[in-house]
Amino acid sequence: MTRSRIGPLALEAPLGGPGSTIYRAIHVQQRSQVAVRVFSMPMGMTPESKQEFANHLEKIKALKHPGIVRCYGGGFDAKDAYLVYELIEGESLEKLLERRERLDWEVVLQYGLQLCEALQKAHDSGWIHGRLRPDKVLLTLGGEVVKLNDLWEGPESSRPLKATEIAYQAPEQIEGKQKPDKAVDLYSLGATLYHALTGSPPFEGPNAGLVRQAVLDGSPPAVATIVFDCPVWLSAIIEQLLNKDPLKRPFSAIATSMALKEAHKRATEGISVVQHAVGGFSPLLMKLDKDEAEKVLGRKKNRRRDRSQEQEGAPGFFERPIVLLGILLAVIAAIGYLLMPASEQTLRSRAERFIAQKDVGSLVHARDRYLLELLERFPNGKHSEWAKEKIEEIAMVEAEQRMMSNRRFGREPSSEGERQFLEANRFEQFGDRVTALDRYRGIVNLLKNEEKEAAFVNLARRQIAQILASPPDADELRRFLQNKLEEADRKFRADEVLAAKQIWEGVVNLYGGNKEMVSLVERAQNRLAKLKN
Repeated sequence: MTRSRIGPLALEAPLGGPGSTIYRAIHVQQRSQVAVRVFSMPMGMTPESKQEFANHLEKIKALKHPGIVRCYGGGFDAKDAYLVYELIEGESLEKLLERRERLDWEVVLQYGLQLCEALQKAHDSGWIHGRLRPDKVLLTLGGEVVKLNDLWEGPESSRPLKATEIAYQAPEQIEGKQKPDKAVDLYSLGATLYHALTGSPPFEGPNAGLVRQAVLDGSPPAVATIVFDCPVWLSAIIEQLLNKDPLKRPFSAIATSMALKEAHKRATEGISVVQHAVGGFSPLLMKLDKDEAEKVLGRKKNRRRDRSQEQEGAPGFFERPIVLLGILLAVIAAIGYLLMPASEQTLRSRAERFIAQKDVGSLVHARDRYLLELLERFPNGKHSEWAKEKIEEIAMVEAEQRMMSNRRFGREPSSEGERQFLEANRFEQFGDRVTALDRYRGIVNLLKNEEKEAAFVNLARRQIAQILASPPDADELRRFLQNKLEEADRKFRADEVLAAKQIWEGVVNLYGGNKEMVSLVERAQNRLAKLKN
């Protein structure tokens, strides 16, 4: 039997689907939404295990970082222990990848930077995650912020690991040679980013045993050989994170973050892979030599001349002054070209690539990364009006997402525009286009000069246009209510009393102040009065 209560919390649906031990819950007294992880094992039955749990609990409560899901506390009931976390309104990276398969490299890089910051904070505080994979990375509703989830040092379930879980574990972790450390987390970070970039984890197989063997003995193809638009710099960092030797991985999460920032800089500057391999990558020792770079680019390896066979004193071709001068001029020209900012058309094209993906995170990225820059640099350009329209559309999507979230979790509207839009939408959902149209028009007239309400004004305009595509006539509202009341009478005669009551109450609540509909409202009131008698 599914339990419905633990401690002061009323449990709702599992957040991870059937079989999950993490639930959406409501604190009965505080009426706040939280997430609860239940430990369904006899760990809370002895004084020693209770003390161990309490020690872990105090430690994790002290861990506070914007990139880590906050733990508020926990406790015991008759047979289980539980932890209470902040509820993240959004989805896991795992769910996003199920829908999208893979993500653009720029989005993955930004997620990687945020995860590095969260891991560094955890490591500095004495925490090792040990189970980092896409289902442990949560995305907030807009998709811009990622949070590391499920940090815990207590006892784990004794069930065998699935193949999809082993795929993100470091070789030394699978072999059980030592306790998980920060090098294990960095490997798992690399495996998670690899999956986000390519659409698959580094190793796959039909069962856990084959995946385990692949992690221990196999080598995944480089990201850049699968995803051709992924910068080689980013591919090289992923490769180093997935090195089977822990000592050859980046030293820390912050070092990985530095490398990711350097990779982004190099990619946006357009510096040649071979140039960069020769010149050095960053303060880190990244594995990227010239031969490997040429291999990725498909260039044939040139044999080096045997210096002992060179004619002593004879200058080589590239040592001649005229050649050196030509190379210098070419380098100067290339640098000048690479440092040129993106054109208006380029900014639009890049924005369109993210807009086409349609999810909120990609839309917000398109706005913040490209559309705002386009308007700032080309305020009177040929694409400026298009950019303004897209920015308004993205603001509307964000406003709708917030509104839906507030309604789902029983929160008050965050603005007057949201409150009025919800009210108008109630009439439209009820089927009353006439009143809904009046309410939407009221939003536009009342709030059109309020900049902070612009998104809801535009949403109201959108709904007005949809209704006017097939405009209601003057008698539509009366006919609509008459049909509703007749529907309620039919349901009542069919013994569907609750459904009939809901219609009558809806008529009274929505139209009690409408003088033109007073006779129909009174009819509904009379029906409700008879129910009470």
